[in-house]
Amino acid sequence: MQDDRNNLAALNNAEWCAAVWRSHGLPVEQAHGMWFCSRPTPQYYPNIVTVDAGGDPAIQTGFIAELARHNGLDLSVKDSFSCLDLSLAGFRILFDARWLCRRKSAPPVVTGALDWRRIGDGPGLAEWEQAWRGPHPESQRIFRAELLEDQRVCVLAGFDEMDMICAGGIAYDAAGTTGVTNIFGSRQQFLNAVITLFGPTEIVCYEHGQDLAHAVDLGFVQLGGLRVWNRIA
Repeated sequence: MQDDRNNLAALNNAEWCAAVWRSHGLPVEQAHGMWFCSRPTPQYYPNIVTVDAGGDPAIQTGFIAELARHNGLDLSVKDSFSCLDLSLAGFRILFDARWLCRRKSAPPVVTGALDWRRIGDGPGLAEWEQAWRGPHPESQRIFRAELLEDQRVCVLAGFDEMDMICAGGIAYDAAGTTGVTNIFGSRQQFLNAVITLFGPTEIVCYEHGQDLAHAVDLGFVQLGGLRVWNRIA
């Protein structure tokens, strides 16, 4: 299924990836219905995101193959509409997923909820990232303080009675919708916090595996598919 919500979800996600790239001082370029960064990107973030459902797959595939040949990077591609075959260019499929949309709704009343706050500075963001990573710390930060300079970024943390972060997620307001990502802990409480902050809003994201089933249980509707590829140089 492809509709306007699908296209908006893909564009919102591309805008989010670009925001993360920029926070690392990386360039953001556009060509042939794709947003791309031809330098090494932060962990879990692609080099290329397709944003135009009407783009020519042959042209896009050729451009990606050429980029892979000449820059010597471990490239990853988010094929937002599952329409590319990058296998002949040396890429392999990492996973398939589905875009999701949750219609506007008011948050339900929740008892025993965490204390949800918006993260507003570098030290708070470092604490949030550590909570998100859990027992698997990494030396390279993904979410830098520069990311918070983008006013469309909202990093939310749920604090327990000991003032420790035990849940969280990121909302990104772009392309006429609110994208959510990097959710940990209570998904329902996080969504409630987003709606409380932004008001009733249409929320988009993508999921796969068991997380896809959980999202449907929370009221998300499945849209079209996407595919993530990578290539080891």
